[in-house]
Amino acid sequence: MEPAEGQQDGASRAAGAPPPGEVGLVRLWLRRRTASYRAGLFIFGMVPLLLALVGSVTVLPARYQVTALRWFILLAVCLLPATMWYLFITTRKASLLNDFLTNLDRLGLLAPSSRSSPGPGRADPARDRRVLSYLQKFESVYGALPQSVRADVLRNRSGHYSASEVSSPVALSTATVPVMLSTVFIALGWLITLPPSEAPLTVSNPSHWARAFEPITTPVTLAFLGAYFFSLQMLFRRYVRRDLRGSAYVAVSMRIVLAVIGTWVVTVASIRQGLATETQLLAVGFAIGVFPRVAWQIIQALFKRTTHVALASMVSDLPVSELDGLTVWHEARLEEEDIENIPNMATADVVELLVNTRFPPDRIVDWVDQAILYTQLGAQNKPCREALRRHGIRTATSLLEAWATGRKRKDRSAFDGIVAEDGMGLMPSLEATLSTNANLALVQRWRGMAPTVPSLADQPAIERPPAISRRPSLPKPVVGRATEAEPA
Repeated sequence: MEPAEGQQDGASRAAGAPPPGEVGLVRLWLRRRTASYRAGLFIFGMVPLLLALVGSVTVLPARYQVTALRWFILLAVCLLPATMWYLFITTRKASLLNDFLTNLDRLGLLAPSSRSSPGPGRADPARDRRVLSYLQKFESVYGALPQSVRADVLRNRSGHYSASEVSSPVALSTATVPVMLSTVFIALGWLITLPPSEAPLTVSNPSHWARAFEPITTPVTLAFLGAYFFSLQMLFRRYVRRDLRGSAYVAVSMRIVLAVIGTWVVTVASIRQGLATETQLLAVGFAIGVFPRVAWQIIQALFKRTTHVALASMVSDLPVSELDGLTVWHEARLEEEDIENIPNMATADVVELLVNTRFPPDRIVDWVDQAILYTQLGAQNKPCREALRRHGIRTATSLLEAWATGRKRKDRSAFDGIVAEDGMGLMPSLEATLSTNANLALVQRWRGMAPTVPSLADQPAIERPPAISRRPSLPKPVVGRATEAEPA
C-alpha cells in the first residue's frame, strides 16, 4: 500500500497539485488504518460526542432549551437524505460491473452478431459497437472504466474484477445539484412545519419538551410531511439496493412541489364549495403528499360535478400495477425510466433497466415477460388472462412453452378452449404476434429456451405469383396480311 500511495503523491506533485493540508493529512492517516479501527473510532468517538452535544441542551437557560432542541431536530431531518447520498458514494463496489457483465452474457448480448458471423480471430464491428454502447451506459451511471477493462470486454475475455482494477473518479456533478436542491426544499418545508420561533420559551414541566415535536397543522404542512414520509422510505430502499442516484433527489423535489401545489388547489376549491371540513382537509393534504396523483383525482371529481365535463384521466388502461410483484415503490422507480404502463414495460430497454434500476435481473425479465403477454391480449381481454392464470400461465414464454407441449401431445383442442374467442382458437395468431416483440428473444435466452418459430402448419397457405420470363417476346404476326415470302 505504501509504494502505491507514494506513487500517487508523486504523481499529484508532478501534476502541480498543492501539498496536502490538515484535512489531507487526516484523510491519509485514516486511510492507513484498518476498516475495523475506523468503525470503532466512529462508534466510540463520534457518536458519544454527538450525544453529548445534544445533551448540552439541558445546561442552557430555560428559555432556550426547547428552541435548541428543535434546531437539533431540524438539522437531523434536513440532512438525513443528503447523508444517505454521502454514504452511498463512499460504498460503491466493483461487484456492480461484475453483475452487469454476467447479466449481459446471460441475455446473449455479448455473443457475436448472428448476421455478420465472422470467422475465428476476425473482427466483428456490429458486436463491438453493441458492447461498447452497453459499456457507455454503465459509465454514464457509475463513472469511467479503465481502458484495460474495456479492451477485455470487447475481446470477450472479461473476468471477475476487483475494486482496484475498476477504480476511477466518478462524476458527481449530475447528482450534487439535485441533492442540494432537494435539501433546500426539505429545509424550507421543515422550517415552515416546525418553526423554532414557535417553540415555548419556558420549560416548567416535561410536557413542554414534547412540544418541540409538535408541527404546525395546516393542509400544506401535512402535504409536506406526506411527501417527506414517502421520500424518506424511497431513498432508504434505493440506498439498500445501491440505486441512489441524482434522479431520486429530483423526484423528491418534484414530489414536494407537486404536493404543495395540489393541496393549495384542493383546499381552496373544497372550502369555497363547502365540501370538506378542516379535519378532512388535513387528512387529504397528507394523502396528496404521499400520492400527488390523488390531487388530480379530486380535481376531476370537482370539475365533473360543477361543469358536467370529464377531464382526461392519468390512469392507463394497462397500468404497471397489474403486473405480479410490483409495489408502489417499484412504480415510482419505473416512472423515472418512462415506464408508466404495461406496453412501455413490454418494449423497454432491458439493458437500461439492468443498469439504472438495480432491480434483480430475474425480476426485470419476469416483468417484461408478463408485459409482453398482457400487451398482446389487450386491456379488454381480462377473462382470457384470468383463465390462463388458473392454469398456471402468467407470462408469454410460459404460454408458448405450454402451447408447444400441447402440439407435441396432440391435445390442441383442449388448449384452444382456454384461449378462444367466439369459439375460435386464438393461439396460432397469438403465437405469431408474440414473436414480433424484440424483447421476447432476450427473455427466452435468459430462461434457456429456444427462440420461438411459428408453426407453418398453423399459418394459411400463401400462393406465389407465377415466375416472369426474362426472355424478350417475339412480335406477333398480323392476321390477314400477306408477306413477300408467302404465295399470292
